[in-house]
Amino acid sequence: MLTTPLLLSVLPLALSSPLVPRNNDGPIYFGAIAARSTAPFHLQSINANGQSFWIGKDTATYCPLQPQSQCPPGNETVFTASGGGAGLDTVVPGGQQVYVAPNGKLSYTIAHSGYAPPGSAVKTFTATFPTSGDATLGSFSFHGLGGNTFLACPSHKVDSEEGPFPYQVFVDVAALSDRDVPSGCKADCLGFGAVIAKYEGAPVWQYT
Repeated sequence: MLTTPLLLSVLPLALSSPLVPRNNDGPIYFGAIAARSTAPFHLQSINANGQSFWIGKDTATYCPLQPQSQCPPGNETVFTASGGGAGLDTVVPGGQQVYVAPNGKLSYTIAHSGYAPPGSAVKTFTATFPTSGDATLGSFSFHGLGGNTFLACPSHKVDSEEGPFPYQVFVDVAALSDRDVPSGCKADCLGFGAVIAKYEGAPVWQYT
């Protein structure tokens, strides 16, 4: 089971140590954890891997620069949000956009391609932080395609010998069906809240 170095390191500090945004006029940068107090994945990080998002998988990144010392040093999954859209914090030309596929899978575009399947939702994300005080924790949400709740869907049946990890992240869209989720049964999925913390560190080149 993976730890959550980015968020768990921020959580104790966020209530007392204000952060200065990279650009007051630009997008918000943040990391995210899944919050559901009774779930096995409670307070674990949401990571980008294989054009999908997972709880219990490492972040997957790539940098083509040589020597590797020229690559940006980021290694966490960091989101950006602005104007209803969401993306990932990357250096790669064109960036990488976050979207919800028609079947509810929380996804991101391949580097050098802005392609998302027809019917995907790209403009109904919201990242919010308190407007008063110094708190740096907030929430990330999605409303569209008939759904508004993030779901953590286990890779295996909950009573299987393999155990439930890793969990793939979906949204409870109207079109979500059993065949879309890893375990083959959408009833295995658990809703959760996405708690976010502002991020001031380095980006990655791209997510894979």
